[in-house]
Amino acid sequence: MPTKQANTRSRRRSPYIIVVLLCIITLVSVFLLRKPKEVLASFHEKGQTYTTYEGVLGERKKISLPDGTPVILNSNTKLLVPGNFAQSHTLLLDGEAYFDSTAYPLTVKTNILTMTATKPAAFKMRCFESQQGATAYVRSGEVKVSKSYYSKTDDQPEMLGPGNMVLANKEIDLMEKETYHPVEMETWLQDKLTFHDEPFMNAVRKLEEWYSTEIYVEGDVSAAGGVNGEFSQASLTKVLEEIRQTAGFNYKVRKNKVTIDF
Repeated sequence: MPTKQANTRSRRRSPYIIVVLLCIITLVSVFLLRKPKEVLASFHEKGQTYTTYEGVLGERKKISLPDGTPVILNSNTKLLVPGNFAQSHTLLLDGEAYFDSTAYPLTVKTNILTMTATKPAAFKMRCFESQQGATAYVRSGEVKVSKSYYSKTDDQPEMLGPGNMVLANKEIDLMEKETYHPVEMETWLQDKLTFHDEPFMNAVRKLEEWYSTEIYVEGDVSAAGGVNGEFSQASLTKVLEEIRQTAGFNYKVRKNKVTIDF
């Protein structure tokens, strides 16, 4: 039977044990909060390792896949290549990228759309995990496009050829086949951005689309005037530096977003 003295020592140790446990819980919580979220975690194959390629904020990045396929990554984009790519020929994409594949088959998965080329093909996908919308364009060849998730209304894939595109929205379970002007794709590939007396906020939306980057505007833009200029293979920072000379604003680039202040 424990003595009175032993019980006293036990009670004295209890507050210290509680403090230690609270410290451990706090440290674990901080670690979990700081641990970066895995891209498209639900699509990862169990036990598979991935090499991640990342686009640079406000710029495009060119890479080559293990089979030599050239890829263009837009800003804020992540492309995951599995260790067994030579066997699976499957990639995971969060963002916007262009693929020009002569080595096939090739499958690119996003959280909304999956594109599969069984013959040489060139195509572009845009789908961010944090957003509900997605687009897919085919420049050459033939590509099958399907939903990456279970759909109660329409689970039939679409076959896209040159000039075809797909618009998708997961929130309303929509996937529609459309056409687009091929010149738009060629301009994107040439990385030539042009403004002809563009209203300022229209120009901002165009920059967001071009560089896949969120841009926040604060203050009165009424005195900014129209935006003009031609830019070839220019970074977002270079374009903003040019525009600010006439529009009269300051801007900040922080992590994955840009803030414009008037």
